[in-house]
Amino acid sequence: MIAALAVIAVSLAANLSRQEPGIAARADAIEQLVTLRPDGSVMLARPGVVRPVLEVYEDFQCPVCQEFERGNGKVARQAVLRGEIVLLIHPMTIFSESPMHENSHRALSASLCVTDPEKWLAYHDALYAGQPAETQDGGFAVPELVALAEKHGIPTDDFAACLTSEETSDKADEMSRTALSKAVQGTPTVRVDGQDIDWSAPWGGAEPEQQATTV
Repeated sequence: MIAALAVIAVSLAANLSRQEPGIAARADAIEQLVTLRPDGSVMLARPGVVRPVLEVYEDFQCPVCQEFERGNGKVARQAVLRGEIVLLIHPMTIFSESPMHENSHRALSASLCVTDPEKWLAYHDALYAGQPAETQDGGFAVPELVALAEKHGIPTDDFAACLTSEETSDKADEMSRTALSKAVQGTPTVRVDGQDIDWSAPWGGAEPEQQATTV
């Protein structure tokens, strides 16, 4: 089973250096494939593609998640562009100790306040780019998160009100509880159609062995 899942993981995406005709021209379209879901998760998929589903449970304060995003996360987005997979991102807070918990919670809340799907990925990436040290008190400070929103063209008045609201904080907590209830024990947790896979090795270098399912 583990070997089979490894094959599936590799087959989901091709090496970033291998680009089919037209992929480079369509690269900017990834933002147009983003759907913000009511439960706080974020889906990236071409219209009609419904599986396989690659799920990523992530924490913006998690250095290993940052590493994943810089490597295999980019590969996954290329696979989305090619119509090979559905990518489902589950932001959450995995840390329970201070200051990581508070830092993570603020970043997670901020991601919920980006209501324009075409701006969400850019803000997501900016959070990882500005990730504070795990031991930094006050990391992902509210003023910094608001300034980051402004930098990416997100209306700051509504964003700031959302970021400091109890409703947003409660939703962030609920998202984390939901992830933990699904046996997520660390971040990143990566699954294909509900099955945990090994994400630690670089993906790519194999021809796709699965055809995406469309409707």
